[in-house]
Amino acid sequence: MPRSATPISASLKKVPPFPPVAAKLLSLLSGPAVDVNEVADLIGSDATFTARLLQRVNSAQFGFVSDITNVRRAVGLLGFDTTRQVVLAHATAVYVHGGLKTETMRRCWQHTVATAVLAEEIAVACNAFVPIAFTAGIMHDIGRLGLLVAYPEEYERVIRNAAGRSMDVLEFEAEEFGAHHAEAGRMLAELWSLPSEMGVIAGRHHDPCEGSEVDLLRIVHVACRLADVLGYDVVKPLVPSQASDVIAELPATMRASLVRAPEELFERIEQQIREFGSEAGNTPPEETLALLASVNETENPEQALILDTETDMASDRWEAAASKREPVPNRTIILWILAALAGSTAVVLWVLR
Repeated sequence: MPRSATPISASLKKVPPFPPVAAKLLSLLSGPAVDVNEVADLIGSDATFTARLLQRVNSAQFGFVSDITNVRRAVGLLGFDTTRQVVLAHATAVYVHGGLKTETMRRCWQHTVATAVLAEEIAVACNAFVPIAFTAGIMHDIGRLGLLVAYPEEYERVIRNAAGRSMDVLEFEAEEFGAHHAEAGRMLAELWSLPSEMGVIAGRHHDPCEGSEVDLLRIVHVACRLADVLGYDVVKPLVPSQASDVIAELPATMRASLVRAPEELFERIEQQIREFGSEAGNTPPEETLALLASVNETENPEQALILDTETDMASDRWEAAASKREPVPNRTIILWILAALAGSTAVVLWVLR
């Protein structure tokens, strides 16, 4: 039976509060002057966030020679932006692990991470809101995570049946709960006293873009839709969109700057999904790469990446590339060769002495 807006507000109040450390970090890093010691002390006050941060700084991505065990040093090495990403991704993932018990619901989190990665890519292309774009992408669907925690079985049914009933998921959510997930996100942002811009992102990321100004809301809106197009959707849209149609909402000069290779972007999304504690998505790599390649071909045909849009052809190219790649010599063999050369040189010098 559909619920009114009043019960959903009451139910959202029962959702575990957003971790205070993460909320305080958002406010702290939004200030004009940030003290690394203050940030480190805040994160160090929570063992789980400390562990996540140290895990990230000691990952193979950064490749530091010795282990980093000091929070202040970790913050200094990662920088404020990456530190914020790690903390907020872990904070929102907590809700996911509490309610995600099916593949359908796991996709909610995978969509969130994909949106965050794409938002950062778009921000870089636009040269605007780069420090906070990833954070905005992570926070854009907190309403969906809230509904997921408050009504795990009911929300699973909504996601499963929306396409079958040929209903837009927002309409279906509003029918079932009295408010859709964007409205729920705005409620939670207010309830948790998050920065006002996060409330705007959570509450309006499905609103159509107006005008030509590139603001943070437009960046997240485009990233969210592009994540759906590239296979990181939660519910298949009633009217499928093309990647070129989605990014057409950005100015032409900024569209041309979206030049990261498809395989790099796909791998970055999957890497972030793994690092933030969720299983890798089920989207076939060839399918996603083909979709990403079509964006480049549509927007910049003269410099299009040489990737076919058919899955089997994409696979053939990957196999061909792998077969042409020269094997890397074994490190041990190299060391033996160097040692032998050094020995031979020493013998020659002794003979000539």
